[in-house]
Amino acid sequence: MSLIFSMATFALVASITPGPVNIVALSSGARYGFRATLRHVAGATLGFVLLLVLMGLGLHEVLQRWPGLTRVVQLAGVAFLLFMAWKLAMDNGELGGRDEGR
Repeated sequence: MSLIFSMATFALVASITPGPVNIVALSSGARYGFRATLRHVAGATLGFVLLLVLMGLGLHEVLQRWPGLTRVVQLAGVAFLLFMAWKLAMDNGELGGRDEGR
């Protein structure tokens, strides 16, 4: 029972704090409306649930047993961050054409 309570508390706190997903959802909802933002909210919710389920099923133990897999995940994260940094550095700062928001 205490495991379920602690996971539920973590899920509640993580979902109501103003993190980047919540800020983007708020911005998208204000700009494009409720219906257009539902895909973003659904994807964030499914990703969060997947994270909780995988941790609950013992993904940490798998990563402890196979440290090479941990290294692969770390390198993939570094590659993604470098790609995002490159795209940001190469951007000219212009916002582009008119965006038809609400």
